[in-house]
Amino acid sequence: MPEPALLSLEDILFIHQQEIQISGGEPNIRNQEGIKACVDAPKVSFDGDYLHDLFEMTASYISCLTMRHPFVDGNKRTALASALTFLYLSDYSTEESYDEELTDLVLNFVTKKISKEEIAEYVRAKSHRLYARRLTSRSCGPL
Repeated sequence: MPEPALLSLEDILFIHQQEIQISGGEPNIRNQEGIKACVDAPKVSFDGDYLHDLFEMTASYISCLTMRHPFVDGNKRTALASALTFLYLSDYSTEESYDEELTDLVLNFVTKKISKEEIAEYVRAKSHRLYARRLTSRSCGPL
């Protein structure tokens, strides 16, 4: 698996700030350690290898941020935006079959209608590569 574009604490805090500015809500943090745990959740590894694939890592952002609830407001919005940002930075995009499908996915997880594994399967089925491969200056020839 290519190296995933994992999000930092600063990335998630920025995403939360943007979600609050766009949709409203209380901007305060309830538990910064909870956010740090969510930054680390997708990084689970053994012997230098990640234990989860890209789509399971995506589900980790959603599950961790919604279950730990580290912000006063905007946890579900931040969870979904973080997951989609992670996918995008890893050269993937997810298509909705209908408006608000991804929102429904998060709400179904929070209400325990689906599992973290089902989120990963959904994202795997609905995602596609943005680029067949990243071009490097070497593969492009002289500039």
